[in-house]
Amino acid sequence: MKTYGSEPGMPSSVQVGISELVVSDGTEDGDETLKSYGLGSCLAIALYDPETGIGGLAHAMLPDGDTADHSDRKPGKYADTAIRALLRRMVEQGASYTAVEAKLAGGSDMFDFDSFGDGVGQRNIVAARDELDRLGVPIVAEDVGGDRGRTVEFTPESGTLLVKTSSDDGTNGVTEL
Repeated sequence: MKTYGSEPGMPSSVQVGISELVVSDGTEDGDETLKSYGLGSCLAIALYDPETGIGGLAHAMLPDGDTADHSDRKPGKYADTAIRALLRRMVEQGASYTAVEAKLAGGSDMFDFDSFGDGVGQRNIVAARDELDRLGVPIVAEDVGGDRGRTVEFTPESGTLLVKTSSDDGTNGVTEL
């Protein structure tokens, strides 16, 4: 696992890039943060077990991996396959399947393409909600949709998801989920 900013006493930080997913095993004394930058239509999917501190973050780019060409073999690329991969890896590290909760952020429709119907952002949100519902994982918080970019910082130990937003009009904000 790549870590950044690992000065003594500082939280360790792991960047989760587009189409990637990372699981934290809860052994970093509660100070490990998983970060994804530049979410537009992409969706950040944070899963965590509040009992063990085991959690993970995926930066999903597209909604449906079950019908996609899998020549790249990146489960983090698709909302549905990212959720299954995160959940599987978390349980392998000791998380309790029945205790896992979800938080979602992103899924903006930053561009208006009427000819395509629902944008990729909205389709990512629907795919993630459907997959989590199918697997029985409750969504406890979300900051999704709209037309603004987001960056997220997820701390599995506490289950805190910080969502930083920015808009074309220069307004910025931070929301804690």
